[in-house]
Amino acid sequence: MNLRQFDLNLLVALDALLTERNVTRAGERLYLSQPAMSGILARLRLLFNDELLVRVGRHLEPTAFAAQLSRPVRECVQQIEDLLNTRRPFVPKTETRSFLIAASDYVVLLLLGPLVKRLTELAPNVSVRFVPLEAAVGDRLAMGEIDFSILPTELDPSFPSVPLFTDSWICAVWAGHPTVGDRLTTDEFLALPHLTFNIADPEHTSLADEHIARRGYERKIVASTDSFATAPFLLRETSLITMVQRRLGTRLQHSAEIKLLEPPFELPEMCERLAWNPRFNASPAHVWMREQLIETAKAL
Repeated sequence: MNLRQFDLNLLVALDALLTERNVTRAGERLYLSQPAMSGILARLRLLFNDELLVRVGRHLEPTAFAAQLSRPVRECVQQIEDLLNTRRPFVPKTETRSFLIAASDYVVLLLLGPLVKRLTELAPNVSVRFVPLEAAVGDRLAMGEIDFSILPTELDPSFPSVPLFTDSWICAVWAGHPTVGDRLTTDEFLALPHLTFNIADPEHTSLADEHIARRGYERKIVASTDSFATAPFLLRETSLITMVQRRLGTRLQHSAEIKLLEPPFELPEMCERLAWNPRFNASPAHVWMREQLIETAKAL
């Protein structure tokens, strides 16, 4: 393939397609319609003589060849972006930019509304898309597939990070729970059936669940979920108990019909941290977006 005959915009589109693995979302990332993005995918398939993305069930998955292309294509696009953005100021009012942030649904529930309101006022053409946390979040950050991650723990020390906000843990049960009153003893807590969390993958639980396990408490775990935001709604008409973040529990207390109770033992506070790739330490766009996330979190 001759570079002079290759449209470098196709490289950007290929990077978006391999990152999103979804034609519609890749188009949204590049501000293109779904038909236009489908046409670009067809053109890329012809140029590379490979399907690149194939449907597996309801999802698109990269072919073996496309998987090999993913890292070098991402690195090439990043290098071009770095070159074009060298010493280029970021002007919020006129910039068109999209940021990808990996975070739990609990963080999204707290931040999305006020963040979008802030961006609408300051930078009407700047958008954010939150994606679920996964075990490989560090790898995705290193590859530049996402711009930021928000986690209650620090990633590898090579990733710069700042604290966004703190929270504490509280017990939650259905408001009509048949046996739980306004206070809980440790024995009562352990005797109840528990709903716990699997975060990113089955090997990772919430910080509260990890702390309880380190205390040596044996619980009767009858259900687990990977969603903090839906957990309070799963308690309805059950005798289950779970640990939720205080901010989340307070926000959903009435709509989920839950009762909140102080834990019968001490649990450490959690701190959600914003992390990013050190390559973007001085990037005007990243610096600006970090400031918006920090200011939004302060307002909580």
